[in-house]
Parts: sequence; structure tokens; C-alpha cells
Amino acid sequence: MNAQLFARPQTVLFFAFAVGIAFQQPAIGDDVWGSIKGRIVYSGEAFTPEKIAVERDPAVCGVGGQIDESLVVSPENRGIRNVAIWLETRDAIAVHPDLKDAPAKAPVLDNRNCRFEPHMLAVRTGQVFELTNSDPVAHNAAVYARRNLPFSEIIPMNQPLQKTFKKFEALPVRVDCSIHPWMKAWLIVSDHPYVAVTGEDGSFEIQNIPVGEWKFRFWHERPGYLQSLVSDGTPVPLEKGNWVMNITTDKTLDLGDLMAPAEQFATPKK
Repeated sequence: MNAQLFARPQTVLFFAFAVGIAFQQPAIGDDVWGSIKGRIVYSGEAFTPEKIAVERDPAVCGVGGQIDESLVVSPENRGIRNVAIWLETRDAIAVHPDLKDAPAKAPVLDNRNCRFEPHMLAVRTGQVFELTNSDPVAHNAAVYARRNLPFSEIIPMNQPLQKTFKKFEALPVRVDCSIHPWMKAWLIVSDHPYVAVTGEDGSFEIQNIPVGEWKFRFWHERPGYLQSLVSDGTPVPLEKGNWVMNITTDKTLDLGDLMAPAEQFATPKK
């Protein structure tokens, strides 16, 4: 062992800590993974989003009509779209071999019909993602990152901006277009793949989670952390949007329909 290593106490401490982590990390085999799935359902009557008056570039932006996308509820089954669910941890976590590397294809946040598409996008740290503009008018993306460097840049047509986040973000990052103030999107920046966004019917699934007891955070742009969910008439034990669940071997934990009381979505956050 190099004698200089022991000449610096802080070096020794770091080395011991690193070795300790290595010894504590359990071996992860092919049979110690599980999944969760469910659906977030709006408890109130059918919800109609507010229409937005288009004052900028109406010839392009006003053709399809713009709506407030801060709450989108399916008229068919009251599923709530764009609820983010992710495994909440500050520690290193085992990752399934199939998910170890981020997908080679870059996730894309497009400016299309004067709205961001998709409204909510998951991005892994170190993964290149693209900001594109499919419209014949100028757009920009103002990305209000907290742990990473925020930026605001014009997105030319047919010239994607490529960006990378080095650090995870504790909460979804808001994205605005400063030119068209109704345009808003969110980026979920995580250093692991255990993230989901509810689809049109409010459904979500997170696969190949390591077994154990984990916190899963439920977040929506109106209330922030979801304040209340009800499963089969029983309130879910949410604390600051976190629900502790036990993931078991080779099994999908089906949460079913989770009723989200409408009151928590009443007022959009500014």
C-alpha cells in the first residue's frame, strides 16, 4: 500500500468509505427485480381545460387552438395525464442490466403547433437530449434548472439544440417559451431509469426495479407533490408525495385505479 495514502487522513476516510460502499452493494441477479403499475384518476366531474387567447403569431399558433395544459383529464375515463412518478433516493441504486445504459436515441422536446411536445419528458443524466422546432416561427426554450446550469436559447427550425445534464434534479424542471408565454413543459432529470409519466388514460408502469422497500414520489405541476390518493376507498399513505412500497421478486405490484381528489388540482401554480 502506498505510504502517502496514510499521510492524509481525509484520503484514508474517503478510501474507507468507498470500500465500504463496494462491500455493502449486494450482488444483483436476474431474479431480483419487480415492477409497479397503476392509473391516476381524477375524482371530479369531466374537466374541460381553459382556452388560451393567442396574441403572438396567430396565423400559426391560433390555427389549432391553444388550451391550458396544466391539467389534462381524459373525457372517456378521467385518467390524469402528465403525473410524474419516480423512485426517490439520494443513494446509489442497482439498475437492471437492460436499463444500465440510457437509450441511444436521444429524447426530444419539440416545439410543434406552438406547444411543447411532449408536455413532460424524462431525461437521464449524461444522456444527450434534443430541443427541436417544427414550426415556421421562432421559439426559444428557457430551462429553469436548479442543480444544473439553467439556459435560455433560440431554437432554429431544422437545427436541434443538443444538451446534457450532469446532475439529477430533485424536482421536475420547468421549460418555457419566452416568445409564446402559454407554452410550458417539464423535464424530469434522473440519474436512474425508474421514472414514469402517466399517459392519456392516466396509466403508468415502472419495470425492473430492484427488490426492496423504496419511496416513490408522485408529482403533478398544479399541486406539486400529490397531496392525496385513494385506493379502493382507503387513503394512500402519502408523505410529501412519497409512497413507500415493497418491491418483491419477479412480480408486478398492480396498484389499480388511484383516485386523486380534485381539490388538489384547483389552482394552477404560477
